[in-house]
Amino acid sequence: MDAVLTKRNLSFATVVAAVVALIALLVYGMTGRGDGSLGALSTPKRAAPDFSLTLFDTSGGGTFSNADLMGHPTVVNFWASWCPPCKEEAPHLEQVWQEYKDRGVIFLGIDVQDNDDDALEFIKRYGITYRNGPDRSDIALDFGMLAVPETFFIDREGQIVGKFAGAINSEQLRTFVEELLK
Repeated sequence: MDAVLTKRNLSFATVVAAVVALIALLVYGMTGRGDGSLGALSTPKRAAPDFSLTLFDTSGGGTFSNADLMGHPTVVNFWASWCPPCKEEAPHLEQVWQEYKDRGVIFLGIDVQDNDDDALEFIKRYGITYRNGPDRSDIALDFGMLAVPETFFIDREGQIVGKFAGAINSEQLRTFVEELLK
């Protein structure tokens, strides 16, 4: 009987340790280095996951899928209205979108863990004009997003070639976009 209890206690302790480690990883991902930015992260080149995103009406409504990005350099930004670093980077994303939209670059915002009213207010407040929609089908998990904000860079062949964790600025965005355009 003692061996069974010890085994159960050990199993329980292992589960608790795993949960604590996961929570610590999520908190680290959400807070970064204290300023909300982590920077460019190494990511193996891989195909962007299949997804279909229902767009907010402010983006013209309809849907957007990974098939729509084929042939276009694409910036996919995961964000939430309650996220302070997302507020910091929003003007930079819009600015760079305006600079590159006529060169075939697609910007796509995917709102996560948010409610639509707050998300729409965020889009309005920051004057965001590129396509945006709420993640209702675990697109963020399929991409491998750990915390908001995170930005993924996808080449014309639909391959994820870069990832930036934390608030990204205009200069950093331009560097990634220029690489996508080569």
